[in-house]
Amino acid sequence: MKDKTKKTIKEKVINFLSWLKEECKDWRTFVILICVIIVMYFPVWGGYLMYFIFKWNWSLVMANIMLAFWAGPITPFFPIAIAITLAIKRIIRIYKKRKLLKNIKMKSRRKNK
Repeated sequence: MKDKTKKTIKEKVINFLSWLKEECKDWRTFVILICVIIVMYFPVWGGYLMYFIFKWNWSLVMANIMLAFWAGPITPFFPIAIAITLAIKRIIRIYKKRKLLKNIKMKSRRKNK
């Protein structure tokens, strides 16, 4: 029974990672996703880091609570992270398009003078 469960979990993880790879074909999108995941998980790994450095018990409790929140079945961590990533990517695309249009307008003004 345990071998079958491990096998299905392993298959699900592999399928998820391959899907993620397909979604993040552009390396910039993948980097943005990693940064979003790091920032969203900061209360967890930052709390553990503060506990191991300063031995503050409250930081260990906070890290465990945040880990339970993000890893819990109710919180859709990866869909939220992917949505934030795609939103950031869209904002960057809009910014680049505006910058390109601004440069084109500047060049056309120079030619007219």
